[in-house]
Amino acid sequence: MGEKTGFGQFIAKRREYMHLTQEEMAQRIGVSKSAIAKWETEGGLPDRDNLKRLSKVINVSVDDLHRIIERGCEESPEMDINITADVINVLESYGFKVIPPEAGNSC
Repeated sequence: MGEKTGFGQFIAKRREYMHLTQEEMAQRIGVSKSAIAKWETEGGLPDRDNLKRLSKVINVSVDDLHRIIERGCEESPEMDINITADVINVLESYGFKVIPPEAGNSC
């Protein structure tokens, strides 16, 4: 409890949650696979334009990404999960079971 997750670990978890490989994420953002690996291992941060594209790919606001970069993502961040009933219905129609995150645990 109370352990911080760095920016790299956060985006790695989001990428895995979305069932994307580093290469697939890199293609969606328009960077190399090695750039994704570098970010995920705390070897650097995306520039402003790549941060904006990354936020769209992983569906996390740029503001939230800035907060994670600045102070880390604590175990219970105050980040809104933005998933609509329509999205849940589509996912469930494909056989996915949608389980709501534990309160305050989106990292």
